[in-house]
Amino acid sequence: MPELSAQRAGDSAGPGNRPVKRVAVLGSSGFVGRAVVAELRSRGAEVRLVSAPRLSWPLTESLRSNSVPADLQRDVVDALAAQLDGAHVVINTAGLPNGSAPDSAELYGGNALLPTLVARASALINADRLVHVSSAAAQGAMDLDETSRTMPFSPYSRSKAVGERLLQREDCIDTVIYRSTWVHDVDRPNTRALVRLAQSRMSCVAGDGTAPTPQVLIDDVAAAIAHLGLVDGPVPPIVLQPHNGMTTGLLLRLLGGREPLHLPPLMARYATRCVTAYGRTGLNANAHARRVEMLLFGKRQTPGWLTDQGLAPTLRPEAWERLRTAGAEPTPAVTPNADAVARPRTGDRRPVETSGADTDNRSLTT
Repeated sequence: MPELSAQRAGDSAGPGNRPVKRVAVLGSSGFVGRAVVAELRSRGAEVRLVSAPRLSWPLTESLRSNSVPADLQRDVVDALAAQLDGAHVVINTAGLPNGSAPDSAELYGGNALLPTLVARASALINADRLVHVSSAAAQGAMDLDETSRTMPFSPYSRSKAVGERLLQREDCIDTVIYRSTWVHDVDRPNTRALVRLAQSRMSCVAGDGTAPTPQVLIDDVAAAIAHLGLVDGPVPPIVLQPHNGMTTGLLLRLLGGREPLHLPPLMARYATRCVTAYGRTGLNANAHARRVEMLLFGKRQTPGWLTDQGLAPTLRPEAWERLRTAGAEPTPAVTPNADAVARPRTGDRRPVETSGADTDNRSLTT
């Protein structure tokens, strides 16, 4: 592999003689990556934008592997190390984020294989920490927590679960797996789909609508990821995005501008059983069934490390309302520029992401 520089990231001193951390971000042109880059820069970090390689890994190999073979894609690891060289922290936001994607070698290459290769490349440059962005979808129907337990229900969630499992087998670098919950912003297709649902006659919840639901704004996701990358001291191996107080009824009121229909819990449970029966026809159908169940009944999550650190986000109803009202505003002619990305504000119009599979996703996914 190419020779790496001897200077360590963060050796240069910033204002007040505090070291400036150099952070390499993979997937920096994507939906989450752009927001993370902006957040890091707002905190004074020196950010390097790294393009993630496009990988293929057959499903049969990814499912039967207890670990990634040491010599697999070694050329990719070496090339990544050359790009990451000098970084103190590596943040991997790359992958295929299409929650309705079918099984494919590309899905498992991006979500299951890439995290381990990034970890090995990060170890080669002696980085201090790797933050890997995963998804709460890996835990499926179970209550969300910070354990290694997973219960995938779709090709996408399975690829994320496999990626977590294989990454945890690597002990070459300090790694934290960050599980985002269901992420929203004004131009995200799944958010626009949810706004349309909330404004339609199909907008309904079970009971009084006070069940918690793990929905989060992109600003809060970026803040959590940046904190994990920049904080000194140890962090847990798995960290879950904290709950912000959102409930099933409030979500639909804020996004729909109207009160949802309140179904008797027994009726809602019957409807859920019917949808679940439909979900048994295939993994993609099961993914849709899980989303319907979560919108009706919500999902519980166990408070985790970020909450204990006092970093649970506030709800900010006005930001959620902007997601509804901004959809009617004209989109300015702005060309995306990852090198000059500015701190976004939730609800502001931003260039539509065209670099990842999420552009074609019209379902309600993380």
